[in-house]
Amino acid sequence: MQEPKFNPPYGGAINHVTDPAEHHGYLHMVAWAVEIGSHAEYIKDRCAKAKAAGAPLDTLYERSGPCGVGTEEWVRFSDIDTTGHDAARGFVRIEQYVRELVHYQHAVAQYRKWRRTAPPLKTFTVTITAPITTTVRALDEEDARRTAMAGWAPSPDGTATARLTGPPGAWVAKFNGTPSLKEVRR
Repeated sequence: MQEPKFNPPYGGAINHVTDPAEHHGYLHMVAWAVEIGSHAEYIKDRCAKAKAAGAPLDTLYERSGPCGVGTEEWVRFSDIDTTGHDAARGFVRIEQYVRELVHYQHAVAQYRKWRRTAPPLKTFTVTITAPITTTVRALDEEDARRTAMAGWAPSPDGTATARLTGPPGAWVAKFNGTPSLKEVRR
């Protein structure tokens, strides 16, 4: 089973708050804040404040008083009039985001359950064949293959060294059997 990925309809990585411990179930508040471009830290703070105040779970935001100070009056998704076209379109996006967030959280829960019950991981040694193309001057194609392969020098320890020509000078790329460890020198 592959680890799930969050694919929301809008927003970027700097906005998303997908952990239930951080959004406390205030999915509509997360969706609203992402819609208006708020950062994740701000969203987490707003969700924690809503939880502390006992706001309903379908809260979108806290109404602001003078100088932007919160009034602890919470605007709920269910209270919004969506009869206008623009308002309805905006709230459809919020509903889409909430649905994707619920879907993602469900997928994460299933993945974590699977990981707890999955058999232990085994260690495998995998040989990766990499297609390497080089240009050589030769009489025919067979001679070209022989000339290109002459640069490969296998070692008893399983490593191989290839002499690669190119401007300026010759390059040597050494792969020691672990694809992530590469040494390239002039």
